[in-house]
Amino acid sequence: MTRIRELPPDLVDKIAAGEVVERPASVVKELLENALDAGARRVEVAVEEGGLRLVRVTDDGDGMTPDELPLAVRSHATSKIRTVDDLFAIRSLGFRGEALASIAAVSHLRVASRPRDARAGAELRVAGGRLTDVVPAGLPPGTTIEAADLFFNVPARRAFVSTSRAELRAVTVEVRRQALARPEVTLRLVADGQVVIDAPATDEPRERLAQLLGRDLAEDLIAVPRAEEEAGTLRGYVSPCDRSRGDSQQQFFFLNGRTVRDPTLLSAVRQAYANLLPPRRHPTALLWLDVDPADVDVNVHPQKADVRFRRDREVFHLIVRAVRAALQRGGMVAELHLARRPAPALAAAPGAPRPAAPAVAVALATAGAPGTAPAPPAEVAPAPPGRFLQVHRRYVLEETPQGLRLLDPHALHERILYEEILARLAAGPLESQRFLFPQVVTAGPVLLAALDERRAALEALGFEVAAFGRDALAVHAAPRLLAADRVAEAITELLGEPEALGPHDGGGGLLHDVAAGLACKAAVKFGQALGDAEVEALLRRRDEVNNGHCCPHGRPTALTLTLDELDRRFGRQGLG
Repeated sequence: MTRIRELPPDLVDKIAAGEVVERPASVVKELLENALDAGARRVEVAVEEGGLRLVRVTDDGDGMTPDELPLAVRSHATSKIRTVDDLFAIRSLGFRGEALASIAAVSHLRVASRPRDARAGAELRVAGGRLTDVVPAGLPPGTTIEAADLFFNVPARRAFVSTSRAELRAVTVEVRRQALARPEVTLRLVADGQVVIDAPATDEPRERLAQLLGRDLAEDLIAVPRAEEEAGTLRGYVSPCDRSRGDSQQQFFFLNGRTVRDPTLLSAVRQAYANLLPPRRHPTALLWLDVDPADVDVNVHPQKADVRFRRDREVFHLIVRAVRAALQRGGMVAELHLARRPAPALAAAPGAPRPAAPAVAVALATAGAPGTAPAPPAEVAPAPPGRFLQVHRRYVLEETPQGLRLLDPHALHERILYEEILARLAAGPLESQRFLFPQVVTAGPVLLAALDERRAALEALGFEVAAFGRDALAVHAAPRLLAADRVAEAITELLGEPEALGPHDGGGGLLHDVAAGLACKAAVKFGQALGDAEVEALLRRRDEVNNGHCCPHGRPTALTLTLDELDRRFGRQGLG
């Protein structure tokens, strides 16, 4: 029979180290946070072999006395909390008192420090958890910590560490995060003697973005002005709708100065951009959120990257409102440039505001027959469109006071119909037409399962659908605005999208999916020849709908090309 027994201290330390020290980037994170908590204004991180051979962090912070050095490497010894109440109102980055002890358990550790008011410093070394005597050391005020030969005494853990190149990439990402969080601090990363990141302190956050993410992106980002609500205070930068990525790796969240990756924050950004970006595209976002420390729990995991909000829904809506407002002020216009970088004479000044999105108003009318553009409502008198022509039966080229606009008729008609569908749904189910004989649609188990989940939304849209045997669906009625020959295709697509079966926390929800799909099927087809009257009707409706710059799936409805851009390309700047 196995007997319960107390584990030896060195094994306990290695278990704790496994939670805190996952890889060299974990060491860098913990040491950087300690340096920032110590009031450092300048921090240098040096690594060798991706941090596996050496991680060294040097700061100019408050420093430690010789008596404090042995305590600093002892488990659960910290200067940052004193009572249980402190644990639920944490204002520092570190607080658990585990970092140095965990790092010391799996490396050769050297800690050298000198307080600002001391005339000399001191040094302590730890090898696999065993301390040496504290000895005097000559060094400037601040602290230097070196962790060498990471996981030298835990070969099983070392076997799971990636290559030095991959580890350096992770270290670089961590240093970049910390530098973005604290633009007032100078941060430098040196890898194997080569400078990888050099970010001098700045009081202009956009300059810090330029240092770390590139000047072109930094100048394109839209400022999210300070928004203060009961849940907290938010400020930051986000990308305009015409600039997106294939992943969400350029979304950074800073909570009370701490870098976090929280589902509430990620979902809020997705919701703010819902229907504004193409499928599987992601914005760039850098958001600084300050909340009452009593309203957030950062003691969720030893690595302190996960948090829990007491007012999570309020925080969610704060972000959605602030980001949406910023986009509506300056992020809806997609401007087409013919070169990657404009000529210096015409380049926008750093931080200059982007052109504001055109004002739009909701003014929806009854749709016309399927496949035709709807007529403008009688009570609205929009400005007439400029001269236009259809190009290769795909796009419409329109003259504007500022230059040219390329329009995608299908995308614009899709947006008009989508807004109309939502407006009608707010008043009740869409008008439908019943078939004399039901349309039978072949369906597999995925479609049949989706039918039960989406039946209410389909009925609201004007569909009446039932299972027909084991492998088919019977459509008894469909929305009147949908042509009969497109019903089977619409049902198959509405029920067959993989995303339709999952959660809808940030993309507009189930109703958006089916309404967008229905609008897509009812809109004029891409490549369909249109008459002048049909094009003119579309152009007149463009400014009457919400988010007329993009279709419900996020694709742009138009791209603009300014006269300045054309003049630059033809070498006519300043020639008149």
